[in-house]
Amino acid sequence: MSSTPRQLMLCVKWTRNLLHRVYVRQLATLSSYEHKRITNRFQDPAFQANGIRFYTMPNHNVTAKQRQVASAYLEDNGRHLVIKWMDGVRSRYHSLWLRFSCQCPECFHTSSNMKQIHVEEIDFHTVLEKASVSEDGLSLSLMWSSGGHMGTIDLASLRANRYDPDALATKHKLTSALFLQEGDPIPEISYEEVNASDKGIYKWLSYIGDYGICLIKGAPTEKRSILQVVEKIAPAQRTSYGDVFDVVQEYRPSHVAYTPVKLPLHMDYLYQDDAPGLQFLHCLRFDNTVKGGDSTFVDLFRVAEDFRKRFPDEFKVLTRVPVIFSKVHLDRENPIYMVHEKKHIEMNSVGEIVRISWHPFTQSSMAVPEEDLDAYYDAYLKFANMIHSSPSYRQLRLSPGDLMGFNNRRMLHGRTAYQETTVGQRHLQGCSVSIDEFKSRLQVLSLTVGDGRLAKRVFNGSSF
Repeated sequence: MSSTPRQLMLCVKWTRNLLHRVYVRQLATLSSYEHKRITNRFQDPAFQANGIRFYTMPNHNVTAKQRQVASAYLEDNGRHLVIKWMDGVRSRYHSLWLRFSCQCPECFHTSSNMKQIHVEEIDFHTVLEKASVSEDGLSLSLMWSSGGHMGTIDLASLRANRYDPDALATKHKLTSALFLQEGDPIPEISYEEVNASDKGIYKWLSYIGDYGICLIKGAPTEKRSILQVVEKIAPAQRTSYGDVFDVVQEYRPSHVAYTPVKLPLHMDYLYQDDAPGLQFLHCLRFDNTVKGGDSTFVDLFRVAEDFRKRFPDEFKVLTRVPVIFSKVHLDRENPIYMVHEKKHIEMNSVGEIVRISWHPFTQSSMAVPEEDLDAYYDAYLKFANMIHSSPSYRQLRLSPGDLMGFNNRRMLHGRTAYQETTVGQRHLQGCSVSIDEFKSRLQVLSLTVGDGRLAKRVFNGSSF
C-alpha cells in the first residue's frame, strides 16, 4: 500500500520525536556536569533539528557567521555542489560525498551518532537534482536523482568538514605534533593538580599529546597506585606482562629490563599489531646508594624529521624496506611467540610521518631481497647515530613519587646501567594504555573543559 505525502511527513515527525525521547532518556545516565553541558547544547537552535554530529572534525567551533550561506548551486550536471559562505570562503562537495554524509533519520541514527546507510542500496551514479538552505538557515536540504532520496545536512558539519586543499592543509597543520625546544625540560605537573579536576587531567594529557611526554610529581608510592592515576584516562591495557609490571632486578629475569644493564633507546611491544600507545613508569623506590639507573628519552619523530632533511635518500629506504620485530620466549610461565612486520617510518598520502618503529633488541632477522640489504643497513646505522646525537635527548633520575608518562608510538625510552647495594634498591612499576583510548579521552576533555582544539597526531598510522 502506498503512503500519502501527509503520512510520510507524520512518520518522519514521529521518528524524530522518538529519537529525541531516546536521547533524553540516555542523558539520565550521565553525571550532573555532563548532563548540564549536553542538554544546554541540545537546546541550542543550531542543534535542535539535527542533533550533535561530529564527523572528522568537531563542528562546535564553527561560528554562526561561518555557517551562513551566501549562495549554493549545482555544477557538472549535479555531480558537485558549490557553496559560497558569507565570509567569502568557497567550498565544493562531491554528490556521493554528500550522499554518504546525509543526516536524515533514514541515514543517520541521532542518539548513537552513527550512520545507518546501506551502501549496497546506493546508486553510485546518482547526482544531485536540488539543493536549498532551510528556512532557519541551519541545514541544507538535498534531493538525489536515484530514488528521489530527500536528505539533509547541517551547515556547521559541512563547514567543519570541508576537504578543499586549503581546508585539508589547515587540518593537517592543526594535528601536527610539537617539539620541545633545545634546553626545554620535560613538561611537569603535580599529582594534586591531576587529581583535582578534569582540567588538571586535560593539562596533563595535553602535554603528552603535544610533546609526547609529561612527568607527574608527588604521586603516591604504594604498589599498584599507578592505576589510580592512569585509569583517569582509561583502563590499563593488559599485556603479556600483566596489567602492571615491576621493573626491578630479578634472579632469573624474563626480560632484559629486569636486569641492571643499560637499556638502549627503544619502543615497547613492537612485535604486536596493537602495541600499547601510552607507557607509564612510576618510581616507588630509588635509594641514594644505587649508582646509575637514569631514565633516558628521545623524540623519535624529531629524529625522523631531521633525518629526512639531512639524508633524504636514506629516509626513503626506511619508508620502503620492511623489518621484523619478534618476541619468542617459550621458557617462561606464560610462553609467548609474537612476530610482526612493519617499516621503521610510515607516511600518509601527503608525506607526513604517521608511524615510527624502533627497538634494536627485538628486531629480528631481515627477510627482504638481498639487493635491499646494503642500502637498508647504511640507512639504519645513520638513523641510529642521529638518535644518539639528537637534541631531543633527555636524561633524568626519577625520584620516589615520580610518574613518567610518554607516547610509546613516538618517544624512545631507555636507561643507563645501575648498580644496587645490599641496602639499596631501584623499583619502578609500569603499565600501558591504548593509544585510541588516550586520544579519545584527550579530545573529549578538549571539547568539554578545554579550548576545543584538535588532538595532535599520535603516530598510530592515522593523520587525524
